[in-house]
Order: sequence, then C-alpha cells, then structure tokens
Amino acid sequence: MALLAVLMLHPYGVLLLEDTSHRSVDAAGHLCLMLADLVLFASALVLAFDVTIGHSLTRARMATAATLVALQDLPLVMISFGSTSHAGYSYRLTGGHLVTVAVVYLVLSVGLRHQRPPRFNPLVGGLVLGLGVLAARLALIAVDPSPFLSLTAWEDLPVLVAITAVTAAIAVRVLRSPLPRWAAIRLASGIVVIFAALGWSTLLRAASPPPEAIAGVALFSALVATTAIGLLLSSLREHSLREAALVLRAAEAEATVQHDREVVHEMRAATAGIVAGAHLLASGQVPPGPRRAALRHMVDAEAARLGRTFTEDGPDQFTDLALDDVVEPLVIAQEALGHQVHWHPSGHRVVARYDALAEVLNVLLTNAHRHAHGCTTTLSSQPRGDCLEIRVSDCGPGIEPGLEERLFQWGARGTTSTGQGIGLQRAHRLMLELGGSLHHDRDAQRGGGATFVVTLPNADAVADAAEPALFPRTAVRVGHRTPSTAVAG
Repeated sequence: MALLAVLMLHPYGVLLLEDTSHRSVDAAGHLCLMLADLVLFASALVLAFDVTIGHSLTRARMATAATLVALQDLPLVMISFGSTSHAGYSYRLTGGHLVTVAVVYLVLSVGLRHQRPPRFNPLVGGLVLGLGVLAARLALIAVDPSPFLSLTAWEDLPVLVAITAVTAAIAVRVLRSPLPRWAAIRLASGIVVIFAALGWSTLLRAASPPPEAIAGVALFSALVATTAIGLLLSSLREHSLREAALVLRAAEAEATVQHDREVVHEMRAATAGIVAGAHLLASGQVPPGPRRAALRHMVDAEAARLGRTFTEDGPDQFTDLALDDVVEPLVIAQEALGHQVHWHPSGHRVVARYDALAEVLNVLLTNAHRHAHGCTTTLSSQPRGDCLEIRVSDCGPGIEPGLEERLFQWGARGTTSTGQGIGLQRAHRLMLELGGSLHHDRDAQRGGGATFVVTLPNADAVADAAEPALFPRTAVRVGHRTPSTAVAG
C-alpha cells in the first residue's frame, strides 16, 4: 500500500525538484490526482474480475462505486488543471459532492440484504452512474461557477453536515458489510482519509492542491487498490480450495463406484460357482460320498466368503494359510461350472489374508475359463527362496499384443473380450496390499496360452527365520478337505 501511494506521489516530487514555482506545484498536484483516479478505476477492474470468480454482490457494488467515483472525478481534475478559474473542483468540497456521496451510499445499500448474485456488469453500472453524477455536477457548476463550500458561511453548513453524515453512513455500511473484517476496516479508513483530505482543502480555501490533500487522495486510492487485490487473491485461494474439494469428492465418488463394481464383479464370479454347486447337490447328480461332501463344503466356504464381503469389519488379518485350503473350494466351484482345473495338493503355506487370496485366484481361474474357451487350466505352486509362486496357466489364445503394458489397469481388456476389465486390476491391487505381486509371464506365453504368477511370502521360510512366539504356525481352514477330491478334472 505504501509503495503504491509513493508511486502516485512520484510526479509531485520529480516536478518540485526541477521547478518550485506555483505553476509547477499546481501541475504536479493535479497530475497526482489524475493518477489516483486511474488507480481507483484499475481497482474497479480488479473487483469486477473478483466478482466473476466469487459472484459476490457486495464486491460488485464496490466495483460500481469505485468506477462511479473515478469517472465523475477525473474530468473535473482535468478541468481544474486546464483553467485556473475553475481550480478546486476536484480537491475542495462543493455541493456536487453531496450528489456523489448520496449515489455511492445508495449503490452500497439498496438490494444488498439478500446477497443474490449480481445480474449486471458492475463496470457498466459504474459508468452509467458516473456519467449521471458527472452531468449533475457540471450542471451545478454551470449554475454557480464557484460552488465551493465554506465553513464560515452559515448557508453552507447544512450541506457540509449532510456530506459528513452521508460519508459516515457509507463508512458504517462498509464496516457492516459481508466483506472480510480486514478489508472492511481498510476501505472504511480510506473513506475517512479522503473526506479528511477534501475537508482540509476546503478549510484552507486552497487555490491549488495542498500536499496534505494530495497525500490523502493517494492514500485512499492505494487502500482501495491493495484491498481489491487482497480480496481477489482471497477469492482465488477459496476457489482453488473449492476446486480441490470438488476434485477430492469426485475422486472419492469414482473410487466408491469402482469399489462397488469390483465387489459386484467378484459377487457374480463367486455366486456362479455357488449356484452351480447347489444345483448339482439339489439335482442328485452327485451321489453320497467324498465328492458330494467336498461339493457341499465348497458351497459353504464360498457362501461364507461372499457373506464376509458385505461386512463392515474391515479385511481379515494376515495369517499363516494352508494354500490347499484356499484353492480346493475354488477348483471344485470351477468344476461345477464345467471348467476343468488340473491341481494337486502341495502342502505349501503362505502368509496372506484368506479372502483376498481366494478372490485373486478366483479371478484368474474365471478369466482362464472365459478367455481360454473351455480349455483345461493348470494351477500349481512352487517355492522360490523366501516366497511361494502360484501359477495359473491356460492353453487359450493368450494376451493380445499391445495389451501387456496396461493389462492391470482399470478397464483394460482385449478387443474380443466380453469382460469389463475389472478383475485383473482388482487382483493386482489386492496382491500389492498382501505384500506380494501378480504378473503375466511373457516367456510362458510363447508356447501358447497365458500364465499368471502370484507371489507371496512362504510361511515355512518365514517361520524358520522368525521366533515361533512371534509367528505361530496356525492355519485358517475353511473345513475338512477330503484327500480323494484333491484333484479336479
């Protein structure tokens, strides 16, 4: 603010250094007043731009008032500068100032209670009102070429009191406005400063702009300009925060939709196996015996896993899992759907969450059934250092060229695929949450088909390296597995 005021007063100092004559002082004063009006008009432009962001009716009216004041004052400064007989129109109080402050008060008061978004361009409104006020003041000057008010003339006192009262009312209105407190105080202070500057010139009956009056006008314009800039920056910050909040809400909504679609995707896959198994049990096609018991166990295990999907208890805990207990219900469910899976119980153990690992393997088996066109799928496991690799291989057409790089992205699918591009993305994310990995083995595809490799910590290797008390070897079992049903297909 101080820097802007100094810049507006700069011509005053420069001209005085070159020439201290009365004419030079008068010219410098009027030049500073012109700059102050131009700065005031620039402030109106800033406020108008602010309105396009925040749609604040109060700030729109402030822009209108600033435009009005600058437009009605600038021609009077030029008239005062061009003719010594008309000096004082811009820096001494006249009857025309009562018209100016009355219109400004109405602009800042009428229709602001409901704070509706502005319906008109504030600059256009300021230009129209400014031209009207200017016309009224020029008309008063035409009637009385020396309309200056005097504190010693009793007939001027009512007008001076009216100007003072309306100016005070404007300052109070600004202080009570919805503007931020700091902005309201600065603007109200600027109103008091410019009134004091004009009052001082009136008291002195100055024939040229007094230095105190020039400084007051410059300070007023600087206060308005810096306040307008501060309000604009505040609006930009608020807009940025609102935009960030909307982006966050949109991302949360998108994540919720994706999660719901992922859950529905898994529900459909799991339900298909449950329905097929229940149909086989109800139809009597499977006679009593180990195979029927295994089929019933699969239906119970998958139904329980599906039920846990809807609970709000959060994911199950990491534990030492017997891999065969996870794989067997999935293999039997695939068999019930007509999908042959070659699998042999391995006795391997992994560190994982039961439901997450079951969902990952179910996605891979379901995809193999869908895309390999009924070919047999092989599921095997093999230790690799401290990890265990679980390989799901089919003899289908394999992965399309160009799909490899985005295989695990949301919505990625081949041109002939009937899927939604959801399963592999979710499976890949679940494996990352488990501290493992899921990738496509490109080398294995050279022989035909597709092979996906799931890697998880090997519970046996971890248990050997850790203290038993810290890592107990307890397995989560879904039910009793009958050895004679260990191989499906």
